Amino acid sequence: MQKISAVNLQPGMVVARNIYSGDGLLLLNSGMELTEIFIDRLKKLGISSIYIENPFLRNIEIPEAVREETRLRAVGLVQKSFAELKMSSRLNIQQLQQAANDIVAELLNSRQAMIHLSDIRTHDTYTFSHSVNVCILSTITGLQLGYNTDKLKDLALGSLLHDAGKALVPLEILNKPGRLTDEEMAVMKTHTEMGFDMLRDQLAQVPLLAAHVAFQHHEKLDGSGYPRGLIDNEIHEYAKIAAIADVYDALTADRPYRKRMPAHQAYELVVALANSHFDTTILSTFLSNVAVYPIGSFIALNTGEIGIVTNVIPKLPTRPTIKVITDSAGKILANQHEINLIEHLTLFVSSVLSERDILDLKLI
Repeated sequence: MQKISAVNLQPGMVVARNIYSGDGLLLLNSGMELTEIFIDRLKKLGISSIYIENPFLRNIEIPEAVREETRLRAVGLVQKSFAELKMSSRLNIQQLQQAANDIVAELLNSRQAMIHLSDIRTHDTYTFSHSVNVCILSTITGLQLGYNTDKLKDLALGSLLHDAGKALVPLEILNKPGRLTDEEMAVMKTHTEMGFDMLRDQLAQVPLLAAHVAFQHHEKLDGSGYPRGLIDNEIHEYAKIAAIADVYDALTADRPYRKRMPAHQAYELVVALANSHFDTTILSTFLSNVAVYPIGSFIALNTGEIGIVTNVIPKLPTRPTIKVITDSAGKILANQHEINLIEHLTLFVSSVLSERDILDLKLI
């Protein structure tokens, strides 16, 4: 299946994964053929991209770190809890802890999990999906750092709740499509302290270190972060992990004011923030489980040939296995073949094809 932006959808394309509304209602089943009416409806609902069938990807399975039903259930619980928070000033920690524990349990059963497949988010559910993704990314990192189950559960809960204070930020600021003013940014920044204060009031249910993820996830190693301008070892390790996951997931998500960044570009950007923003050891561990070129990506090799990523080895994310589908002139090969870049050191990925490239080359 192929992820494609709503602006590039065309009648006749076939839905590859179920499409849900922001409140979890099924909109279109996988296997449905798109029409102009369907496409227009998806755009009006704020669904910026979906997965469609692509014959070149028919036999390529894109793995998920966490099952879709587990992730969707967690997103729903976060959304419900944040809505209740506005009414009662308290979170249903028991439900959120169960969601975090479910994510930990799944990842413990698949210790080599990598992030390949990004989820589909409507603009109005970004905050909730983002919280769950940060939880998944953080937990994978904690697992690779050797955390035991108890530490993983604390990290997962803290990461799931890292943006809890945003439930108290005015919606006109939280969902503003453009750049925030200085005054609006000052209000937005209060979400770290509001989240911490709220969770500290529920310490019987929330471990203090988990609450510190909400407080410190915008701190930076060089002291340029907020709310307290902490440096290096003053920042708790859980918050250092969540900070990286927070930025990476935000970069790779569609937002009203910008398109998502491809995985390889987000990878390069977070690498550039090492030492100043992020702990280098934790960042290296985080990136070892994020596919630079996710399975299903269309890439161009330095030979000019075009291929599809079919496998990625953890800790060697820049040397994937490629199914070569065209020659250097762009002609579709009758005998397509796989090459492992680990075994062919003179070959390398020169570029990642954009959606527009894939459409123009009729590879979809």
